[in-house]
Amino acid sequence: MVIQSLDLRHFRNYTHLKADFSPGINWIYGKNGQGKTNLVEAIYYICNLESFRTRKNVHLLQSGHPQALIQAELKRIDVLHLIRIQVTSRGRQVFLDHSVYNKVSDYILSFLALTFTPEEVVLFRGSPQERRRFFNRIQAILEPSYFRTLQDYAQALSQKNAVLKLQQKEKLPLWNQMLARHAGIMMQKRKSFTESLNLHLADLFHALCGRKERLELLYQPSLVGQEETEHAIQETLEMATEKELRVGHSLLGPHRDDFQLMMDQKPDREFFSQGEFRITNLALKMTLNQLMFQMFKIHPVLIFDDLFSELDQTMNSRIMDYFSQLDNQVFITSTIPPERVKPGNTLQISQGKAI
Repeated sequence: MVIQSLDLRHFRNYTHLKADFSPGINWIYGKNGQGKTNLVEAIYYICNLESFRTRKNVHLLQSGHPQALIQAELKRIDVLHLIRIQVTSRGRQVFLDHSVYNKVSDYILSFLALTFTPEEVVLFRGSPQERRRFFNRIQAILEPSYFRTLQDYAQALSQKNAVLKLQQKEKLPLWNQMLARHAGIMMQKRKSFTESLNLHLADLFHALCGRKERLELLYQPSLVGQEETEHAIQETLEMATEKELRVGHSLLGPHRDDFQLMMDQKPDREFFSQGEFRITNLALKMTLNQLMFQMFKIHPVLIFDDLFSELDQTMNSRIMDYFSQLDNQVFITSTIPPERVKPGNTLQISQGKAI
């Protein structure tokens, strides 16, 4: 998949920008605060119909303007598409090849993009909720049935929490049974997904940085040591009944699960340096890149915002060597001009303009 051109109007700090891109590596550089991240944010929005920085559309609008326009020519499986997205503070309207398009889930599965941002480096140092949200979204893309599993579990959890809040103890067995059924399915799916990631993660970590330590993702269910059967989970949930009635909400289940990176059995939050968080996060994204290609036979657009700022020159060179071998279209932002990218693949940004 390749974004051939981009046209922005009143998006963030861009009054108007038109740019053409290479199918390989595209290096976007300029001083801080000039609009580099805004540009790749628009590219991500084209593919995912959302920002990787904000959930509020109003933040995407240039000051004083009620609407932003993001338009792109995008080639997918040798077919050229014209995508036009009008963004207002109230929402968005998507036009695909001049027709209004409302099937968001189908759209996201058709136009894929992955990001690496400075904010995501702290994913494994932040809250479990952030990690669950990240992996839920990725797994729902790679395994569409997982989205329905999430919905079913969330509905059962909401009903159980309502019962707990009202202190209706007699109704809890029914909702524990429902919750256990959906929890078992979710736990099995998360376990399988983690195993599929670990098939590639260690090798990609080695390819990116040359280190021999084994990197793996550990799935940490809140129902520790339980079989993923409905009966076993329900028994565990019922053992927590009195405590849950006291606090007024559910204390156990996949909504309390967590994920952790391990390097030679050493947990990330205790042993990883800032640079190790950065490179392991990159290895995870490259693993997801492989899984997406295996699933959809499409190479996602890869966006790396300020990737190289905290890595040494040797590591940067090794990563660029790896990127140069990819079949993906790659966007990299930096404060410095490129050393190893062809001039035709560079774009300098200054005060919301390409110069």
